[in-house]
Amino acid sequence: MKLRNNNLYDEMLLMRDQLLTRIEILEDEVEYLTEENMYYSKQLYTLESDINSLFSRISQIRKYVNRLEYQESSKEVNKEI
Repeated sequence: MKLRNNNLYDEMLLMRDQLLTRIEILEDEVEYLTEENMYYSKQLYTLESDINSLFSRISQIRKYVNRLEYQESSKEVNKEI
């Protein structure tokens, strides 16, 4: 009976070691994925900022172009008068 208990105990120790190893691997993977997520979050933030900046510049250019068009049309109206 004692031999059987030792075998069972040895199997339990082996399973424990295997589980601890798997937990360590999973912890490493979680750490890697967290770092990767942070990297991509920074990239997305930068991209979003760049897009917002471009939209702002486009908006300013449109206002400028509209103003020029208005001035040109005003000149034409003045000429006709």
